[in-house]
Amino acid sequence: MPDLKKTGAAVLAGVLILFAGLVSPVAAQTQLRFGVLPVVDTLPLIVGQQQGLFAAQQIDLELVAFQSALERDAALQAGRLDGYFGDILNTVLLINTGHELRILTTAYHTHPDHRMFGIVTAPEAGIVTVAQLKNRPVAISRATIIEYLLDRLLQQQGRTPAFVTKQEIKKIPIRLQMLLAGKVPAALLPEPLLTLAESKGARVLVDDRRLNMSETVLAMQTQLLSQDATLADRFLRAYALAVNKINHAPQAYKPVLVEKTRFPKPIAGRYKMPRFPAVAPPSPADVAAAQAWLKNRGMISRPVAYENIVVMNAPAATGKQ
Repeated sequence: MPDLKKTGAAVLAGVLILFAGLVSPVAAQTQLRFGVLPVVDTLPLIVGQQQGLFAAQQIDLELVAFQSALERDAALQAGRLDGYFGDILNTVLLINTGHELRILTTAYHTHPDHRMFGIVTAPEAGIVTVAQLKNRPVAISRATIIEYLLDRLLQQQGRTPAFVTKQEIKKIPIRLQMLLAGKVPAALLPEPLLTLAESKGARVLVDDRRLNMSETVLAMQTQLLSQDATLADRFLRAYALAVNKINHAPQAYKPVLVEKTRFPKPIAGRYKMPRFPAVAPPSPADVAAAQAWLKNRGMISRPVAYENIVVMNAPAATGKQ
């Protein structure tokens, strides 16, 4: 006769193993193709991928590099990307015009100790104050974050957007070249090109340190977020850890920045590493300001509700910021 105690124990063990497998499955890896540009603000994504922080959250993150926002947006609209790094203005515009995206977090928020954008004047232009820019050309790319920031910076100085003449030069490297060659008297540029321009004799008149606004963001396709209720939380936890690592030892990550972004090596020694913001979506005020600017220029017909632009109530990411 079989030993009933042993048989019962074996059956019970089998049931427990089966039950454990049902209630505690090994999480499958989430594949994410994320579009990025070769700019400073993408450093936490690069560090998080390199150090396995996203992998630890069961996210297989592929960073797909583009040389322009236009190329990145085309890939996004063609369904070849799951998410992207971009500026707040462009992202709000995409969402407003029907693209199913949600902003996960701010990637860069202005900081009083670090500039990211500024108005810079040519070395031989003789322009040393904002007042001297009256009716002078300022090189920008229209209907982008660059023009938006120019307007905000002028308003901060008590001037209207019509105070200067806006000159269209879309490609940032060409804008820099024309500035240094004296073919335009002023331009709005991002870092590290501001520092590069200064190293060649240009003068930064005013920068974004006192604007107190979100400038760049990370966004993801809404369909993915609705299919996996844990995805936003897992992504933000990994991203927050990367931000913490960089903020606690910024100089240690400068070689990664120089290697992986379009960073001019001659100024690496003089460039001050930025402090990346804590994980949080842009504020309602930032989103409202972006939508108001777009509406005033006829680029959108009416604002989208804040809760339809950002991921609401995502669990707080771990770690001090």
